[in-house]
Amino acid sequence: MNSASVKDNPILQALVRDLAAAVGPRLKSVVLYGSAARGDFVRKTSDLNLIVVVEALDPATLEALAPLLRRFMRRGHPVPRLFSPALIAASADTFPIEFLEIRSSRVVLQGEDPFSGVAIRRDCLRLQCERELKEKMMRLREGYVLCHDRARALRRLLASSYPAFAALFRGGLHLMGREVPAPSGDVVAVFCEAAGLDRVPFEEVASLRRGENATADPKTIFARYYGQLTRAAHHVDRLETGGGTP
Repeated sequence: MNSASVKDNPILQALVRDLAAAVGPRLKSVVLYGSAARGDFVRKTSDLNLIVVVEALDPATLEALAPLLRRFMRRGHPVPRLFSPALIAASADTFPIEFLEIRSSRVVLQGEDPFSGVAIRRDCLRLQCERELKEKMMRLREGYVLCHDRARALRRLLASSYPAFAALFRGGLHLMGREVPAPSGDVVAVFCEAAGLDRVPFEEVASLRRGENATADPKTIFARYYGQLTRAAHHVDRLETGGGTP
């Protein structure tokens, strides 16, 4: 699936049609974001990430959406994020990384584009990048404690961590004023170059995510990957926010 064909996806077409029937004019927008919107979709490992924007997030509207969203989730996709236009306007300082990613790669499946006028503050972006890098590193350490002696589980830990760190590197590139590519692999490569990191450990983890590199020692990969992530966190710590918006 690529970004040009997502509107023809029958799962998405059916969901948009059913959402419009369920809530009528209360449905303002349906937006696809993430790997499918970037043309970076990997079958069996990537999700269809959606934002559903409704006029108000009142209990009656949420109940009307519930059976459709449950059906979508049973197909293996995450629950769509629910917003109102007012909540989007009030959340740019809370979710700057997520909103930047949506703003840079999105496909509007229904209604108007709710992110076209969203402005992101650099100081908010810098704080979220630092906080989430440290939080994701903490989770990675905890996961390693639990599965360091089980090769298959460690491979899963490494593979599952990759998209989250790639998303944070997108935010880091915005902070550094760099052009942000669409594919996650290119994002990681450009960030590594800008931050002076070795990109090879990230490429090894990306291979695990694609189901390749199955005979490689995951503990060796983890050590190299963890070392470069530690350097990435230190680099973001030292970034100056300056003023304006990315």
